[in-house]
Amino acid sequence: MVINFETIKNYAMKFLKPSLYMGGLDFVLGVWRDADAKERGILLLVFAPMFLCMGGFIFTIIYFVLFVLPSYLFSFLGWGALTALFGAGGKYCYKYFTGKEIKTGDKNVIDVEFTETKAKESSRRKNAK
Repeated sequence: MVINFETIKNYAMKFLKPSLYMGGLDFVLGVWRDADAKERGILLLVFAPMFLCMGGFIFTIIYFVLFVLPSYLFSFLGWGALTALFGAGGKYCYKYFTGKEIKTGDKNVIDVEFTETKAKESSRRKNAK
């Protein structure tokens, strides 16, 4: 896919089309093509505020996409990473100071400690009966 100025302009025009029709820019561009230098100067003079507003609108969209949106995404990721870090640190410190471990898992799973000596004892009991 080739990205050139024409592609970017067409993509931006999709967002601006409603305001273009309301502001009469399609008419201005039509007159611009057939106008001489004097008429082009008058068109620029009378429609300069509209052009400035459209430029500000485009720069606002660009600013939002480049700066505001990534800052929100990175803040969410940062708070998530800090929450995980401090949660793990809290679990570690609680285990270190109290000797008890905070288990984070499914409440329906029973954690049974299995050692070989207990298995041998239970098998001896079964054989003895």
